Amino acid sequence: MLRMALGDALLERCPELVYAVNQSLVRFMRTDAALSTLLAQIDSAVFNAVFTGSQGTMVVALNSGRRVRITSAFIHDLADRLLALSYESLPVSASVRDALCDFSREGSFAAMRELVRRFPMDETDRAYYVQVLTENGQLS
Repeated sequence: MLRMALGDALLERCPELVYAVNQSLVRFMRTDAALSTLLAQIDSAVFNAVFTGSQGTMVVALNSGRRVRITSAFIHDLADRLLALSYESLPVSASVRDALCDFSREGSFAAMRELVRRFPMDETDRAYYVQVLTENGQLS
């Protein structure tokens, strides 16, 4: 996911990014830290790598050769999607559903997608999540 989003050139200049993201994802199941705390760690690691790797320009060269400016919104969305990689290992349970619902209220589109994809809920709640995801271009 990092390679597609930021390109090989940036990852070669900042190999610690893959380690930092992996470390946060591994800690996911071994910590009582809130999802928002883990998201902030990943968000910060991605920002620091892009800033450092782009020498402050926030412009990266993708593998396609296209150059793009990385915004804070892009970084936050990428961090949210990276954290969501850990959701697959979570059981479908009421406590997990509640945690994802709480996190979705904090703005996590990935938590919303996971709720819609795997968790039973009433049709009103499902319709709400689908509408929010659709309006924000997040259903993919």
